[in-house]
Amino acid sequence: MPVHSVPPPPEPPAAGAFVADTGSGGSRLGRVSRSQAGRVYLRPPGGGAEWGVSPEDLRAPTEGEWSTIRILTTPVPATLVLSADHGLRPRPEPVPGCASCAHLVEWFDRYMGTGPLHDESAAVDCVVEIRNHPHDPPKMRIERP
Repeated sequence: MPVHSVPPPPEPPAAGAFVADTGSGGSRLGRVSRSQAGRVYLRPPGGGAEWGVSPEDLRAPTEGEWSTIRILTTPVPATLVLSADHGLRPRPEPVPGCASCAHLVEWFDRYMGTGPLHDESAAVDCVVEIRNHPHDPPKMRIERP
């Protein structure tokens, strides 16, 4: 009588490998963070919460899934990050002779420059303060209908 042997469980993928988890009915992409006690632990490409899966529910990513993995894991160089206004924010012009406006424009330049003080939100705050700063005549008027 022949003896039937049970096939050994699949070898878990190495840490750092990208796989597709098919255990939940769909396919969820993940990067192997570790294997422990017969489970493989994955994290989403680009980071996120870890989850555990059985090695039998894993497969290699398809070519389309590899495209998604490359998009999610490729860092964007800081030089390519666009500002919220895509660099279209004009430098504010202070009202001649107004020390408050001149001070705000100086801070606008510091915030829009490079370095540790770079803060585009604070630069927008300077623009709003200059716009709303009272002058005679005011810089901004709302005409009544």
